Amino acid sequence: MAEERPVFNFEEDNSIDLDNLHEEWQQHSQIRKKYADEISYLEKIVKKAEEKIKVTRSQLTKKAMENPKECCNTEKTPTAPLIEAYYRTHPDHEAAKNEWIEATYNLSMAWNALKAFDDRKTALENEVILWTRNYFATPREERMVDGGKRILMMQDRQNDETAQGQRKELNKKRVRKGDA
Repeated sequence: MAEERPVFNFEEDNSIDLDNLHEEWQQHSQIRKKYADEISYLEKIVKKAEEKIKVTRSQLTKKAMENPKECCNTEKTPTAPLIEAYYRTHPDHEAAKNEWIEATYNLSMAWNALKAFDDRKTALENEVILWTRNYFATPREERMVDGGKRILMMQDRQNDETAQGQRKELNKKRVRKGDA
């Protein structure tokens, strides 16, 4: 039975929802652990690929020693360079080498992702510092939770019902002489 691997979506996992920093903090360690587990798994795959290369080389060397005419086109005992040339060009060795290259690449990409999660942690820390210092409490950009948005909607409805609110709406629709 094949081992079930987790599904990874780096862009989604690494993004930060500024309106829900508390949830981001809560999920960060779990997401990071998922990537760290993948690194452990990929390190195991790289070690197996390295072992497969060694075994393949050993088998091909043995074959070259037993059948020098067939493998190395010589009647005598083949020399080390002849044996190396034989197994380096053999399809089995090339396939094992390609598996190792692919596994090493995947491991490097996973390490890069894990480093990005360390950077994400720093970004989360900085966002919390900005939030505690009321950086986002400017008129240009309101940062409110859902409850705050509902209160604003209720206030807008109340303004619409008052004379002042109606006057504001009329003034918005008015066109000044120079604007037309």
